[in-house]
Amino acid sequence: MRERIWGVLAGGALGDALGMPTECWSQEKIRQHFPNGVTELIASNENDVFGRKMAAGAITDDTLNVLMILSMIKKNQGQIRVADYIAELREWNDHSPVSAFVSGPSTLKALEKIAQGVPIEETGVTGTTNGASMKIAPIGLISDYHDLPALVKNVAEICLPTHNTKIAIAGAGAVAAAVSYTVRGGQSIAEIWSLAFEAINTAKEYGYDFPAASLSFRMNQARKILRQEEDEQLILQRLYEEIGTGMETIETIPSAFVIVELAKGDPLKAAQLSASVGWDTDTIGAISAAICGGMNPTLPKEMIQQIEEVNQLDFDQLTEELLPYVK
Repeated sequence: MRERIWGVLAGGALGDALGMPTECWSQEKIRQHFPNGVTELIASNENDVFGRKMAAGAITDDTLNVLMILSMIKKNQGQIRVADYIAELREWNDHSPVSAFVSGPSTLKALEKIAQGVPIEETGVTGTTNGASMKIAPIGLISDYHDLPALVKNVAEICLPTHNTKIAIAGAGAVAAAVSYTVRGGQSIAEIWSLAFEAINTAKEYGYDFPAASLSFRMNQARKILRQEEDEQLILQRLYEEIGTGMETIETIPSAFVIVELAKGDPLKAAQLSASVGWDTDTIGAISAAICGGMNPTLPKEMIQQIEEVNQLDFDQLTEELLPYVK
């Protein structure tokens, strides 16, 4: 269990850091600059969409939000108190030099409303982006997938301030269920898909009914691409062109689950595929590599050490601190 928790946390950070330099790039642009794909940790460069100057191995808001939720869990001895998470998020957003470049639109909009005194039950009613899913791994760690209603309830509670929509909660529920399954020893990719659909269905009773296409339908469409194609690059191309790999939940989640299967549960492979797929590369990488990290917590030591050094992280310590709350 300890190794698998470590694998989820380190895998998610690896997917985030590997995808950071190509975030918001088109797939064609990535292929021009990296004909063999993105395979190593590299720094942001002059083509960075946000003009960021980030070192090789630097994480973004995907992992930073995971760390905030881990902090909340530790502070409250395994209980979810969303006000504590929001307090940390506001503090970071107000004082971090990189928050303007990495905070997502739904989160920024919600934080503005919270600052204006709008109740948190109302601040996330337009949040449909993947900001819910990218940070949800810790909820999957402490919630047992055998009790999906309780797991999804926990997910909805975290989503309330920033992503209180049916589509965002459904996507985050699917990710949390997959993480919960793998960290408890699950190895079947078919079962990961099945749990994702079950979580999406369970999440229907939560969230504001903001207009969205069917996530289950889009998941099935994405899975069809896997069944129809054998060539890895063609699968990535079809994901990018037909499903979408952007920051909306309806695009991110189907693409991330396809990459989990395409990588055969290998977290480094998932991170590399995500970094090369285009658009929201770091978030797709953070999600897919976290799920794979639970399945196969064998990650490249030098890469993980580099991420720890650059970001002043200790995944062993984070794992030990969370372990008492994983049942």
